[in-house]
Amino acid sequence: NNETKQGIGPGMIIDTSGYILINNHVANKYSKSIKISLYNGSDVDAKPMWANDSLDLSILKINSKNLTPVVLGDSSKVQIGQTAIAIGNPLGLNFQRTVTSGIVSAVNRTVEAGEGVFMEDLIQTDASINPGNSGGPLIDTTEDVIGVKSANITNAEGISFAVPVNINKPVLK
Repeated sequence: NNETKQGIGPGMIIDTSGYILINNHVANKYSKSIKISLYNGSDVDAKPMWANDSLDLSILKINSKNLTPVVLGDSSKVQIGQTAIAIGNPLGLNFQRTVTSGIVSAVNRTVEAGEGVFMEDLIQTDASINPGNSGGPLIDTTEDVIGVKSANITNAEGISFAVPVNINKPVLK
């Protein structure tokens, strides 16, 4: 198969040395080339360092200085009804850095992500998450990351999911 596919999605700088957390379906070890567009307008090459299909997460590495990482919150403290804010690039680069908000609708949800593949312990939110938006942060009102946006139910409105940030912490270390 010689088909080339291009993916676009947001990621999060998770430490000052250039590690980036992103969805595995956006960029992974099979990607031929990965470009990261930083907030300052520069584009840099990235290398995949780790990937997990069932969590739909990848960690990339860029060689850049003076990076400001996100602050990782504690997803075990997430409460149903609390404000949830989603940041991403819905529908591609025309709507970069779109911010939407909603509430946490449920915690500990399980969703089938593929044939026989289940994602567990997810945060459910009604913050709008559209194609091209997954991989970015789901944050609380103190701007701490509580989850990584991952999936939405395509035949329903206002039902989206994020992988709790605490699941990522052992991997990030």
